[in-house]
Amino acid sequence: MRNYQFIEPTFAARTHRLAISQSIYDANAFNIQNWRDGFPIDYDMLPELVTKFLNLLEEKQVDFAIVGGIAYLAYVQDRNTKDLDILISVKELEKIIDRVQIIDEDANFTNALFEGMRIDFLKTSNSVFEYVKNHETTEYDFEEGLYPIATVNGLILMRFDAIIDLYQKGNFNKILFYERDLQVLTLNFEIDWEHIWKVSRNFFTTGQIAEFQKMVAEWQKPRKNPFLN
Repeated sequence: MRNYQFIEPTFAARTHRLAISQSIYDANAFNIQNWRDGFPIDYDMLPELVTKFLNLLEEKQVDFAIVGGIAYLAYVQDRNTKDLDILISVKELEKIIDRVQIIDEDANFTNALFEGMRIDFLKTSNSVFEYVKNHETTEYDFEEGLYPIATVNGLILMRFDAIIDLYQKGNFNKILFYERDLQVLTLNFEIDWEHIWKVSRNFFTTGQIAEFQKMVAEWQKPRKNPFLN
């Protein structure tokens, strides 16, 4: 088992250097389901594969941004994530498509394996994804190098889009997971919610936005200790 350097927890972007390799390794190596069902590759190969994949993106001059769990962890020291989510256009994805094994895909997603490591491509054919790629990215200095990631605003918009889709599919466990991500971001960052609601009108219905506003209002309420009495 690899011995990684301890990283002091923080709740601010860019005050610590996140290792993509460490997060993906930990999430897979300590996943009990993988112990039971098996894993397609040796866990110790994951850090090497992360580096190899990122080098491939640079070699092919792919225009992309890191989103999902890894981008979230760049802002909040919280949980690990089992795979790498890449925001990309169909045209840019074509540059490396021959190097991955496609598991499944639709208009918005291409889920694939890179030498056994899971990579999820989120395609800018989705209007929310396109907006985030064009307007809500910044650079983050990972242990592996400097790479573009979604901003906090970008992550929020993408989580909104995902939650609506998950409700349609009835995937309530994952909804709770994503709502928790949003709550943690709300509690730890000064977010310009007026801007979020304004942008949201381009993608979501009035009713959908109203439901998200209710969620945020609950999260913003002061927390009280229920055990004092």
